[in-house]
Amino acid sequence: MITTKQLIGAAALGLASFVTTTSVFAQPVEDSGSSGLIGKRYVGADFVTKDYRDLNDNGYGGSLLVNQPVSDVVDISGRFSYTQLDNKSTDLTQSAFEVGTVYYTEKDGYKPFMSASLGYGWDELDYPAPLRSKKEEGFIFGVGAGVEVSLTDKTAAIGEFSYRDGTDSNTEDSWGLELGLNHWVTEKIALKGSVYIVEDDSVTFRIGARLGF
Repeated sequence: MITTKQLIGAAALGLASFVTTTSVFAQPVEDSGSSGLIGKRYVGADFVTKDYRDLNDNGYGGSLLVNQPVSDVVDISGRFSYTQLDNKSTDLTQSAFEVGTVYYTEKDGYKPFMSASLGYGWDELDYPAPLRSKKEEGFIFGVGAGVEVSLTDKTAAIGEFSYRDGTDSNTEDSWGLELGLNHWVTEKIALKGSVYIVEDDSVTFRIGARLGF
């Protein structure tokens, strides 16, 4: 019998293969002329702080990411993220690798888009003695929809509603809202900040930089 985990695993491997193959054979795409990040080729890094609503302590971490347009309406991306929470009762370490795609259109400075991602996450929970540590891992998937808006020739805002879930990991089904702002300080370097709000769970703040190439 094929389980949900196996189905998601096959889909994740399929998307990863598609992303890798498309990256290798995709023809050069003309750079988007908007001030946003969608449609741009870049690498980036973020510092992350996560405020858990039911805990007194915050989590900290970071992420590395890359974005590659493969057509005038499709981007693919990859992200590795790491978060550490040191709490009086439980320590939680989370890391994940995800690949994703964005399909978008553009009109009058607006870019409505849909997104999808698949990945794999590793979680480790450390409890006080005499309890034993617990390790969990599993597939992560998400879908979303939103819009990116150019505010000036160097600044853009983005908003996205998304749904995420996971199998055999600490990632649970949830709805979230992310609001962000990016600004190009030079032709190749942009700064970005965002807040990601998950229903009844946490608020994540991200600040980082993007390097176009």
